[in-house]
Parts: sequence; C-alpha cells; structure tokens
Amino acid sequence: MKKKLLLFLGAILLILGFAKLSSVNADAATIKATDWGAKKVFTTPKKTRGVWYYKEGKKVKKFKIAAHTIDGVNLYKELNGKTSDIWVNKLIKADKKSGYKLADKVGESAWACHTIKYHKIIGFNADGWLAGSGDGFYYVPVKKNVKDKKVNALRVGEGAGNYLSYYAYKSRKLVK
Repeated sequence: MKKKLLLFLGAILLILGFAKLSSVNADAATIKATDWGAKKVFTTPKKTRGVWYYKEGKKVKKFKIAAHTIDGVNLYKELNGKTSDIWVNKLIKADKKSGYKLADKVGESAWACHTIKYHKIIGFNADGWLAGSGDGFYYVPVKKNVKDKKVNALRVGEGAGNYLSYYAYKSRKLVK
C-alpha cells in the first residue's frame, strides 16, 4: 500500500514539474513588458515621429515612430535604479528556469526610453526592456543638406556613446 502511495505521489510531482516547465515556456512566447515592471508609457518627441527611410548596404529600409511605439513595439519610461534592479534580478532567476530563453523575449516585448539632449536638440534613447544601458538606439531630429537644400532628418545612433549609425529621411528620394 505504501509503495503505491509513494508511486502515485511521485507521478503527481513529476506531472506538476512538467506543467511548471511548460508554463514558463508558454509565458516566454507571450511575454509583455507590463508583466515585468513597465508602468508609464513613453511619449516620443513630435519631431521624431513619422515614417523614416534609410540606407543599409544597397537597400533602402524604413521604420515608423509613433507617439508611443517604434514599428509597433511599445515604448515605456525606463525604471529607476532600485526598481530596475529588483525586476532585473527577477528576470535573471526566471530566465535561468526557462533555459535562458526568457530574457530575449522580455527585451523584445517593449523598449525602455528616456529623453536626451544631443547638441541642445531633444531626442530620445530606446533600449530593450530591462536590457540595461549601453545597448540602445538614439533618435535625434536634425537638419541635413541634401542636394543644396536643408531637409529634416533623423540622426540614429547606437551603443553607449551614441555612435552614428545612419541618417534617416522622411522621403525615400532623399536617401543617398
């Protein structure tokens, strides 16, 4: 009788273990930044909004910045130091349990943003959610000379030092 009871309890524990593992994997597929501390929506500066075109290699590509999204990815105000540390530690533990598949999903689910000033011009920085600093994109509206005309452009930089990646323009024709 005791053997059957122990076998039965062991089977239940095994089933619960698999259920827990599969729920962690399911959460990774449908993750939301709001599940990981995101509370306040970030509003992009008006001059950075719109559809922008840029050249990558020989191809012209585009992206869209809206009031609260970039290409459909939600933007949230970044968390302050202590709050961020708490959520990052929770993510590290959960990521380990998920076989290191969760952190990338959380980072891709939304971007943490803050405003910046670049040469006295207001722009913003966007990083993967809970990614930490130094690995994001900087978006700053600027004026560029194209064919002897001053046109609106968007300076896109990346990395910890806001290193220039490319300039984006409102028109495909302006991309060199």
